[in-house]
Amino acid sequence: MNLQINRWGNSLALRLPLALVKNLGVVEGASLTHRELGERLLALDEEGDAVQDRKALVARLRKLHARMPVTLPVSKDEMSRY
Repeated sequence: MNLQINRWGNSLALRLPLALVKNLGVVEGASLTHRELGERLLALDEEGDAVQDRKALVARLRKLHARMPVTLPVSKDEMSRY
């Protein structure tokens, strides 16, 4: 996936395609921090990602759960419920 850098006022901006935004789970207005991993290589992290409170963690887990496919039960006990 190629990303393009464009001018935005006096700055440069990196546009993220919708597919990447959905995959990363970021929303408009989210704050990201960066780490340089080497020459011409960056890692992006959500700001405050390391110090999440319980509600933020639950919200992220719910978003992740919503994207997971429904699968068949794996045990006989589970099968009897259907």
